Amino acid sequence: MKTMTVFEARNHFSRALRLAAEDVVVVTRRGKPVATIQSITDEDLEDLLLERSEAFWKMIERARKGKSISIDEVRKRLRVPAARKPRGK
Repeated sequence: MKTMTVFEARNHFSRALRLAAEDVVVVTRRGKPVATIQSITDEDLEDLLLERSEAFWKMIERARKGKSISIDEVRKRLRVPAARKPRGK
């Protein structure tokens, strides 16, 4: 983990981004952490947005309250034939 002051991060932002590609950078103000900078991929961005989405968590909460059904019931409702059992050798 790397540490930079707000002043350093602001005045050397490109350096902060390079460091963040290797490790998390903690930004401090008066010696106390106020932010982090870390690298992110497209896949990470989707996760980040979802974990902060109130609508997403409400949907999850509603789904968790629902009654689960078996895979056989799903197939029946969708009129999908039952999965074949593998043949023995």
